[in-house]
Amino acid sequence: MTRSTASGFTLLELVVVLFIAGLFFALGGPSVRSLSDTMEYREAVRELSSAAKNGRRHAFATGEPIDLLINADKNRFALTANATELGDDEFTQLSDSLDITVVYAAEVSPQPGLAAIRFYPSGGSSGGKITVMRPSGAGVQLTIDWLLGDLTREAL
Repeated sequence: MTRSTASGFTLLELVVVLFIAGLFFALGGPSVRSLSDTMEYREAVRELSSAAKNGRRHAFATGEPIDLLINADKNRFALTANATELGDDEFTQLSDSLDITVVYAAEVSPQPGLAAIRFYPSGGSSGGKITVMRPSGAGVQLTIDWLLGDLTREAL
């Protein structure tokens, strides 16, 4: 006669493993949310920086002024040569958790509540500052030089 031995896990071992896995997930939840907030913030800063640089290049290449329009109340922006015919679907939406403020020349704004930084074919701009703040209070200030249209970035 041969004797067979059953191998496997006891119910107690399975409960202990599931308990430990549950602890890891419970402790990892807040860090996942923090990681998501960080990614949204970095993506917003990257998109705004890219839009400013592309606006400067496009104005220089086409010989026409280009406006970077920012609606700070709705956290969205658009890059356009014709601000009067811009539709809502042409704006790029940023995370609602961010606080965006803009210092700009009111003379180039197409309508109240819509900030505009204009890039000219000569390489200059109307100048301005875009501040992007995270809920934690950390942030960055993007400064667009009026003379050369260069973008500088400063952590706050």
